[in-house]
Amino acid sequence: MNGSKIFGAIAGTTLSLIAVMGATTGEAKAFTVGGHLNGAEFDALGLEIPWAAESRIGRVGDHEINIHDINNDANNRVQADYDQWVSGKAVDFSLIFDSIANTLIYTVDGIEVSKTEIFEDNFSDLYIRTSARKDDTSMLVDNLFLSDASMSSSIAAVSSASCSGNVGCGYNDADYLHIGDIVGNFTLTGRSTMTWGAIKPNNSNLAYQIKLVEGGGETVDVPEPASLSLLSLSLFGLLAAGKRRKEAGDR
Repeated sequence: MNGSKIFGAIAGTTLSLIAVMGATTGEAKAFTVGGHLNGAEFDALGLEIPWAAESRIGRVGDHEINIHDINNDANNRVQADYDQWVSGKAVDFSLIFDSIANTLIYTVDGIEVSKTEIFEDNFSDLYIRTSARKDDTSMLVDNLFLSDASMSSSIAAVSSASCSGNVGCGYNDADYLHIGDIVGNFTLTGRSTMTWGAIKPNNSNLAYQIKLVEGGGETVDVPEPASLSLLSLSLFGLLAAGKRRKEAGDR
């Protein structure tokens, strides 16, 4: 068997084995970016939100960055003070989920808070909520980039809310950006921009949250070691057979 025939046999066997492995392993779906909801539409979904990461303009001496549970229980919340907001200035943030360490890590402008004992195996959906409840204010979250177990991609969509017209704004005026079909561990990065007029708001009247919805624990399938061994043995066998034929022809 000459070199080209050996190569053809190897390629054919390789493709056949890959096809078999592909047929017996699933392919993880890429995450999706959905539409926008207001507060009432989000509530109508009836979702349970076990955890959320939040940034806000708080009260004097109160925290501005936190990770909290569904009840916002102070005994189960991690938080940090941050009083460096500047109107119109973008601030970088990141949120990391590590299922091995059972940890959420939330970093804002270099300040990190982390929550351990996160027992959810997978978060399938994120809802990024922005709210601006005082007149002449706005809240923007943009420049988003998400990496999970299936892919990494920038996200063109933004979450934004604004309030104007001397009417005040309420809970239902918030904007929820939906990101779905997330697989396994993930890292979300982005930036937030808070803007206000003559009076700086407080008491969470200018804020954003990243709300996490527990998923089904989907994972990315990889070839089993036995399958990889089968592939290696097949290739080795073909090469050995080709070598024996060549040696017989040389004699």
